[in-house]
Amino acid sequence: MSKPTLHYFDVSGRGELSKLICAVGGIEIDIVEYPFQANGASVADKLKAGKLESAHTTAATKMGMEGCGLPILVHGDLKICQSAAVQDYFCAIGPNYPKVTPAQKAVDDMFEGYFEDIMGLAAGVILSGGDAANVPIFMSKVLTHLSKYINSDGFVNGYDTPSKADLVILVLTQALIPFGATLGEGAEACYGKFPEAVALGERAAAYPAVAEWLKNDLCNLKKPPKAARE
Repeated sequence: MSKPTLHYFDVSGRGELSKLICAVGGIEIDIVEYPFQANGASVADKLKAGKLESAHTTAATKMGMEGCGLPILVHGDLKICQSAAVQDYFCAIGPNYPKVTPAQKAVDDMFEGYFEDIMGLAAGVILSGGDAANVPIFMSKVLTHLSKYINSDGFVNGYDTPSKADLVILVLTQALIPFGATLGEGAEACYGKFPEAVALGERAAAYPAVAEWLKNDLCNLKKPPKAARE
């Protein structure tokens, strides 16, 4: 079977978590990037704005995925969208990804759920003109709860390898789009309240396979959209 192909925007966003899972799991993927363009962050915003014609919507239609947002994953005959579905598929097929128990997967999925919640809020600031003042408030709520599951050393599920929960924390504490960009000058104060989470993100980033990925040109964790890099 051919390599999986991940279609996503040229920013960190939800797609970077899938890329990090692949790095940990030892999955070689092809990545197709599209300009960061959307007509809103929520379903309501998108319906209000009307149909968007863009590079990624055109590509989705050609793939038989009309109306689907990014990420889109193509692997052989499999074509799926929705972030959690893509992330969990990569977790399942990665030969080096930790073999988590049902209870450990539930913890991972909880982290993933909170990631989606704060992602929607922060992306809404960028794409839909939401109030940036809400981002540190909700980020603090998310990290307050998730910090209960973070140890002073090692990874959340106790393996020598990071799992999805640890990679979520890495993205939450280090990604530019949308978190760093929307927290702005308040980022240091917000993250400063959660040293355990920041330290976990740093441990995950230092894991050899992740550290190698972070040097890859296709890693967008700390990058603005391509149009803003010139």
